[in-house]
Amino acid sequence: MGQQQDEQPLWRQAAQHTLHTAFLMKAIMEEQLQAATGLLLADNEALLHLSIAKKPLRMTDIANRLILSRGGTTKLVDRLEAKGYAKRLPDPEDRRATVLEITDAGREVRAEAGVVIDEQLQATWAKHVSDEEAAVVVAVMDRVLGDHHEQH
Repeated sequence: MGQQQDEQPLWRQAAQHTLHTAFLMKAIMEEQLQAATGLLLADNEALLHLSIAKKPLRMTDIANRLILSRGGTTKLVDRLEAKGYAKRLPDPEDRRATVLEITDAGREVRAEAGVVIDEQLQATWAKHVSDEEAAVVVAVMDRVLGDHHEQH
């Protein structure tokens, strides 16, 4: 048998709790998001990135931002395009590449999704975390993500 949880280092307990909480929240939020908008969380994340981008994004940009494989990105983009939320265009800077642009329908569904996600985060997260605690969590996650991005 492994160590009791209380015998594990606090950093390991924090990492395990973070992962477990993220998986639980992802499942809850995805169920709510699909029921309200028909979107998966990854679809929403892609639409979010497309909506704030200063110009259409290349497929590789989307893959990198969402940490998806090439095949996973293609499936995601196919879904968004089939629903009329995004459209593929030739990259004006490189004829061999394709960019993705959000449509007006994509902006509308992204706005709806934002409301669903905010409500779900409020219900499952905000009521348990003070501003001071949230600042610590954000700082730690920024360091972890920053280290990951430096390595990749």
